[in-house]
Amino acid sequence: MIDAKKLFPKTAWLPAKIFIISLIGVMIAAVLTGLTTVSNTVTIHEDGYAYSRYTIYTDLEDILKQEEITLSEDDKCEFTGFEDHEADIYITRAFEVSVSADGETETVVMTDGTVADALEKAEVTLSDDDLINVSLSEPVSSETKIQVNRVTFEESQETQEIPFETVNPDIQPTANGRIVTLVEGENGEKLITKRTKLVDGEAVETTVVSEEVTKEPVNEELGVMETVYIGGEKMEFLAEEAPVELDANGIPVNYAYKVTGKATAYSALGRPTSLTPGAVAMDLSRFPRGTKLYIVSSDGSYVYGYSTVRDTGTAVNNGSVLVDCFFNTYAESVQFGAKTVDVYVLN
Repeated sequence: MIDAKKLFPKTAWLPAKIFIISLIGVMIAAVLTGLTTVSNTVTIHEDGYAYSRYTIYTDLEDILKQEEITLSEDDKCEFTGFEDHEADIYITRAFEVSVSADGETETVVMTDGTVADALEKAEVTLSDDDLINVSLSEPVSSETKIQVNRVTFEESQETQEIPFETVNPDIQPTANGRIVTLVEGENGEKLITKRTKLVDGEAVETTVVSEEVTKEPVNEELGVMETVYIGGEKMEFLAEEAPVELDANGIPVNYAYKVTGKATAYSALGRPTSLTPGAVAMDLSRFPRGTKLYIVSSDGSYVYGYSTVRDTGTAVNNGSVLVDCFFNTYAESVQFGAKTVDVYVLN
């Protein structure tokens, strides 16, 4: 307690007393009215702006009330406290972010963060294949609208025919032949596995994952069959395998020359022999063994056909007979008898 008598001489007592009483009165008035000679400065940061205010308060709630600032429960507010009569208040207002996924749209309230944070808050998870319209690391704002499209895949299988091909499709019949089907064509089969991409349940793309041949096709094969007589017997050959090529009249297309003369017939009469129909006896001095022939009666009524010189005899050597034709049986040789024939010596 201040001792006025020690501070002031007796002669100055009255003025000092008046000063002390006045000072005490001012201090009491300041306490009662809330006035103070010391002012605090607070800087408020909000929505990218900053402004300063003087305040006699040091409590955050009092300062906010003084500045008529109302916070929602989702707003974020940070108060640094006063140091040397200065403080900062940082206010971040909450905003809504739209998150659409699985046919529903949800609004989440945020003050900051990324798209990934918004998805987490909305309890929306993403698979590796899902689509999203914004980057997960992009900061969110009040204008952010997040769209998630679910991507799924479905696999299906189908059987598809493999058409057979035709071998020699442009083949033409020969003058003495006809087109035939050597092998019937048959379609094959393959198993196709497809993968369909669906976005929110709607198919947007289908790709073939694999193809497996389960049945090979059998190609149709065409050929030309030619009729050729051998030793008086009518036989059919594929054109490329026929021993001789004939024209429409049954005459060899390629031959060296033609001779005309008498033809007779013979058989082995039951004796062992290596001869077969198509073997003939001729004058070997004119027609060596192995000479290829085609024999037709001059009037066209009989065709002995393709023949090979393999034998000889008295009648052919003396010139009374041009060619003696072999048959398996005596009866067949008798039936043949004797005829005038054209013998085409083949190249």
